[in-house]
Amino acid sequence: MAREKSISIIGAGPAGAAAASVLARKGFRVLVYEANKRLGVKPCGKGIPSIDDLPVRIPPDSIVRRIRGAVLYVNGSLAFDVEEGLEGVIVDKEKMLEAIIVESGADLVRGAVFKPSKGTVRIGAKYVEVSRGLLAGGHAFYPGETINALQYRLKSPEFENLDKLLIYFDTWLIGYYYIFPGPSNEADVGVGGFAGFDHLQVLLDKFIKTSEYTRSAVILRREGARIAVGGVKLGATGGLPRIGEAAGFVLPLTGEGIRPGMISGAVAAEALASGRDPLKSMDKSSIARGVRVQRRILERVKAMAPERRAELLKSIPAEAHAMIALGRIDRRSLARVLARHPRLLARIISFF
Repeated sequence: MAREKSISIIGAGPAGAAAASVLARKGFRVLVYEANKRLGVKPCGKGIPSIDDLPVRIPPDSIVRRIRGAVLYVNGSLAFDVEEGLEGVIVDKEKMLEAIIVESGADLVRGAVFKPSKGTVRIGAKYVEVSRGLLAGGHAFYPGETINALQYRLKSPEFENLDKLLIYFDTWLIGYYYIFPGPSNEADVGVGGFAGFDHLQVLLDKFIKTSEYTRSAVILRREGARIAVGGVKLGATGGLPRIGEAAGFVLPLTGEGIRPGMISGAVAAEALASGRDPLKSMDKSSIARGVRVQRRILERVKAMAPERRAELLKSIPAEAHAMIALGRIDRRSLARVLARHPRLLARIISFF
């Protein structure tokens, strides 16, 4: 197929990489502009808890650990061990993003800063006009609510055989701690919630000293980030439709952003390639519905007393937890899973 007029993607994160891959496969000349010299610099746990609905192939050499479930704790007490529906991976995010873009045939330009007020990208002293494309610039372009997250990379023999995500909900913080295993005997250990970075550091340091997995671990590095949790905020900036985290495609209850970002980027790219409105296509997508339901649950949870939050989390069966956590939420499936819990079903259905 002959290549058509070029399309620009601002940002080489998960949404930008997926969009570039889709458009390049359809014969477009794709230019991906990334502000940083390296890809995937935003700190995160690098976990993709499920890969069966990804719109792009994960390069095998970017997978550093296979994940076979998650263990959930509520205020320090074991709630349940989720295995069904959670078959995912931990990735080397930088290697994955670069491979997806390069393998697609898209052109990657680093150190290119988008200027939305001018509709241009600055590359050194040169300015390039951007008139057609998608904006995948992350939380910096997101107009909704964000929270703070703090993460340490730790090293310990305790992580060597860990093949599950460990999640520790803290209903007083309205957030959670996590241990996501990485390569060999390393792991990303962090906390995210409605608190400032200083307070989060105090909480995370205390968690690391008391957890059986981390109390003897060595800290390799510390890093922090902002996470969009305000739900889907569709629109355009600098004339370009926002996708990925820039449009709020992060699951508000879990902070998962790689998979939702990729899905939103692919949906928008498919629409752009076929002459449809990317914003309308994302608005109707199943991942948008999942984000919106999670956001409504978060709003309701924020209004609850901590004790009621804990009660709600502990009352939800493991299978329903997995569905909600992945954003794969529909009334029929929930009705099947919660058939023996009519009051809980009615409560969750009210979030739709």
